[in-house]
Amino acid sequence: MPGNLNSEQFAAQAQDEQEFDLLRWIQLLWDHRWWIVGVTGASVILAGLYSFLATPQYSATATVYVQSYSRSPVSGYNPTGATSWMEEEKFYNSQPEIIMSQAVMEEAADKVKLGSLPSYADMKDPWKALRGMTKVDTVRDSALFKITVTAPEKDKVAQWANAVAEVYKDRTLKDALGYIAQANEVMLEEARKMQEEYVRQQSLVATTLQAEGSYFPQNQKEILDKRIEALELKANDVAVRESEVSALVSQIRNLGAGGDEPASLPATSPDQSMQDLTRQYNEMVRDLSKLQVKFTAQHPDVKALRARISRQRQVILGSYENQLAALRGERANLQAELENVKRQGLQFVEGASKGEALTTSGTAIKKYMDLLYDKMKEMNITSALLSSNVRVVNPALPPLAPVRPRKAMNILLGLMLGGMLGVGSIVALAYLDTTIKSVDDVEGRLGMNLLTMVPKMEKGTERASVEAFQTLRTALIFASDSQQKNVILVTSSAPKEGKTTVTVNLAKALATTGDRVILLDCDLRRPSVSRYLGHSTAKKGLSNYLAERGSQVSDYIVPGPHPNMSILPSGPVPPNPPELFSMKRFKELLAELKGQYTWVLLDSPPFLTITDAQILAPMADLVVLVGRFKKTHRPMMERVALMLRRNGAPVAGFVLNDIETRSSQYYDYYYYSHYYYETGQEPKRLPWILGRTGAWSGVFGRKSPPRKRSGGA
Repeated sequence: MPGNLNSEQFAAQAQDEQEFDLLRWIQLLWDHRWWIVGVTGASVILAGLYSFLATPQYSATATVYVQSYSRSPVSGYNPTGATSWMEEEKFYNSQPEIIMSQAVMEEAADKVKLGSLPSYADMKDPWKALRGMTKVDTVRDSALFKITVTAPEKDKVAQWANAVAEVYKDRTLKDALGYIAQANEVMLEEARKMQEEYVRQQSLVATTLQAEGSYFPQNQKEILDKRIEALELKANDVAVRESEVSALVSQIRNLGAGGDEPASLPATSPDQSMQDLTRQYNEMVRDLSKLQVKFTAQHPDVKALRARISRQRQVILGSYENQLAALRGERANLQAELENVKRQGLQFVEGASKGEALTTSGTAIKKYMDLLYDKMKEMNITSALLSSNVRVVNPALPPLAPVRPRKAMNILLGLMLGGMLGVGSIVALAYLDTTIKSVDDVEGRLGMNLLTMVPKMEKGTERASVEAFQTLRTALIFASDSQQKNVILVTSSAPKEGKTTVTVNLAKALATTGDRVILLDCDLRRPSVSRYLGHSTAKKGLSNYLAERGSQVSDYIVPGPHPNMSILPSGPVPPNPPELFSMKRFKELLAELKGQYTWVLLDSPPFLTITDAQILAPMADLVVLVGRFKKTHRPMMERVALMLRRNGAPVAGFVLNDIETRSSQYYDYYYYSHYYYETGQEPKRLPWILGRTGAWSGVFGRKSPPRKRSGGA
């Protein structure tokens, strides 16, 4: 059905919106060329004003070489601690901050008497100004640093850069000498303390030896070690025997306490008497086993033998318990004796080592004291030979020309920035602008046929306007199936989009061919047809006919500006237009007029504003949508198309009204239709140089695939 926008069309529309058409963008930029030129010119002017009015800045650079003390030929001195690659990296990375430090800048500012210059006389801290003018750069993969001073004083910048380099060099040497002096003071104080401690240790050794007065043989330690070893071996043997006896005692106790059948005992004791008792016990256990084969447990002989076995077991248990107690006592005595011998050994060690320890301590203190004195002598020699690790490689030279402002570069940047700002603003506006302004907006994005483009009514566009409505007339003839669908509803999405103008001029164009045309002013709220044609709005019309059931429509039809054109005015404004349009009488009126006239045109209110047009749309054979160039918003028209599709109203197409004749979109549309045919000349504009839209699409962009458009044309 015409006017229906299915999901495939909307998917194709979304895909087309992502395609890049270079020619379209070129046309857009050409339409706004004066804005781009203005923005670019303003940017260039501002850049030029800045370049010619700004105070010139001059620059001078001094290059210094910094050597780490780890590479110094003087050994034994490395205040930076740079003993590894990482430490050297930290050392070099910290030098720019040292150069820019307050101490260096203050001394450099005092050296060049910066505060005496008129420009800096009022400053509380002139060194801050010098630091603000100074920049330190590191030369990659080297130990070189560039000290650059930039200031308006052309004759001073070289002197200031050299002053900063010299102060940094002298400051580095002073810091190194100060470090050596501080280290000497620390080592000297430490040496004095060590000397006092050495004297005290020597006195303590003499006093201790005199107070002890004890003698220890040379082999005393060996004797004590052998005695301790013997006692430990004996204690281990006793502990092993104690464990064995304790295990036997536990086994015998378990046999007596469990009430089970008597079992044999191992004869592990070295004592002969214990072995005899164990053997007798085991023989009685074997005899009991034999009796139990012949007799029951209650037999007198079995009971008597069990009693003897129990008594024998108690005798054995008592013997073993006595042995266990004896072994435990022996082990305790051995432990006490072993502890006593160890205490004697400790007393020997303490007594023998005290004098040795005091002597060793004194010797160590003397060695450390001698090392300190040697180090102090080495530091004194280093101090005498030390030089600064900073060397000025290239002193700063007076500048010949200013470094800022760079006029040519600034103007070029202004030109580029202005061009990008102008183009960017147009591109941003194009993306944010949702109004309908091109054929692609109608056919590509709305999926409708563009019936015609009506130029703005102004001097010089009369002929083009007539041709536009003739084109619209032709499109409707094709869409109406040889005038079978002759009830045409003309509407728009919002007010003031020119639908009444399009309706009246369309009626005139249809009437000029000899067709009978009637125009119904269905905008009962704000009728415009009568005002447009100069008729009185107070005359009776459509509202009277619908309200008076016995009236005839011919009583309200008035002649139009053309012999074949008739008009049915709206009449007085009724309180309830939707109810009038919903009446059966109105539908009968349309049927009657459709049979009497070749064309029946309905000028309706805006579609989204009120419901009148929504009621009228299903009654019409074709619906023509009118939009105003750069005024009608595409989302609103998409909403209208969606509502028409839901109501089943057939959309013939779209009329783009009030288009600017100087627009590239109109030139592209009008060029092949009229201009060249009428004048035989090509307009002096960019689209004519590059060709019609789509003609060079193979070069500048990919043409959108054709899709089914709504409408019958």
